[in-house]
Amino acid sequence: LLLTGTPLQNKLPELWALLNFLLPSIFKSCTTFEQWFNAPFATTCEKVELNPEETLLIIRRLHKVLRPFLLRRLKKEVESQLPDKIEYVIKCDMSALQRVMYNQMQTSGMLLTEDKNGKTTNPKALMNTIMQLRKICNHPFMFNEIEEKLCQHFNYTSSVCLGADLYRASGKFEVLDRILPKLKVTNHRVLLFCQMTSLMTIMEDYFAYKNFTYLRLDGQTKSEERGDLLAKFSEANSDYFIFLLSTRAGGLGLNLQKADTVVIFDSDWNPHQDLQAQDRAHRIGQVNEVRVLRLMTVNSVEEKILAAARYKLNVDEKVIQAGMFNNKSTGNERRQFLQQILLQETEEGDEEEDEVPDDEIINQMIARSEDEYNLFNRMDRERRHAEARMPNRKPRLFELSELPAWLTKDPKEFVNALIDQEALDLFGRGTRQRKEVDYSDSLTEKEWLKSVQ
Repeated sequence: LLLTGTPLQNKLPELWALLNFLLPSIFKSCTTFEQWFNAPFATTCEKVELNPEETLLIIRRLHKVLRPFLLRRLKKEVESQLPDKIEYVIKCDMSALQRVMYNQMQTSGMLLTEDKNGKTTNPKALMNTIMQLRKICNHPFMFNEIEEKLCQHFNYTSSVCLGADLYRASGKFEVLDRILPKLKVTNHRVLLFCQMTSLMTIMEDYFAYKNFTYLRLDGQTKSEERGDLLAKFSEANSDYFIFLLSTRAGGLGLNLQKADTVVIFDSDWNPHQDLQAQDRAHRIGQVNEVRVLRLMTVNSVEEKILAAARYKLNVDEKVIQAGMFNNKSTGNERRQFLQQILLQETEEGDEEEDEVPDDEIINQMIARSEDEYNLFNRMDRERRHAEARMPNRKPRLFELSELPAWLTKDPKEFVNALIDQEALDLFGRGTRQRKEVDYSDSLTEKEWLKSVQ
């Protein structure tokens, strides 16, 4: 007997591995299993063009094979009064600083830094470009050298940027800066999930700047402290507004029903990690509707990550959810549900947009009632009015004119110059030359005797 909430997370062979563990005599070969059932889910060179009837037939055959071995129970079947969970993807723009850094990393795999003379030299080559692009999308201050140079450019006494610069540097932080004050005023409590602990440290600086009370839990939190943190957040009159958690360390096994808003700051490649994180709030015992806000930077690698996650969830929907392995559904119900999923997949592909939502649309996403929606709109008007009256008013995101000149240079020119210099270093030494050694006896007899002694 195997108990799991995620029998299929990424690929079909994961499901075969569970079946093989239970019944190795029946499910012997993973290759054969894939040949039978993988066609509707294959990608790249393995992909076979199937019409809707063929896809339906293969998936229903897979359901028929799985039915004797799989029994599924959902929360909504056990707890009929569980409130709804609604998820929104909020698309965020990049600041000029993020765009410049993203372009450098995408073009050359390097970030340009400044030397002591104010020149653009010493490019910082970084491994794993996709990871670096994700860090830029989250917050450019995850690169300490860039933050230090900006502090020097702005004539700050500290080597750490604080205050409004924390949200002006990152499109995601700027969106959070508009959302979190509204949730706090309306007594909603937040679980905020991040993938990277270094980002969580920047987030703590931002919370301190905004006077938000928070708790933090990540992989370095000791086991005895975890229980104390949960108890503090779950107290009846708890003052803590935000629980900041890393997705991998805080996404499993925690009961945090006191929160009714979940923010996924950066998505995981494995969508089930994010689903598990959401369910820290959306579980038996929750009395409020749960809103899940997933932040995504437009025109970036995060769109690819989200697309990969959607593909994996789509496979799970077809194989596991559409099978309705609950001993209650009829064949006709299962067929209709599967057809609905296949139809929905085509419609979603046509409706993709890259527009960044304005204040009103975001307010519609986070408001639970008409009164809250009106309150949020009023707060936006007051914020804009207050910002307009500020002396030396600055835009909410860094603009190109604010950045130092060395940072905004075209990375292609610098890369070409770097390649030319490397070529000169490697091949510009001319023809081979032997080391010249003088073998002539230049010492006098007296000098030679003295050196021997």
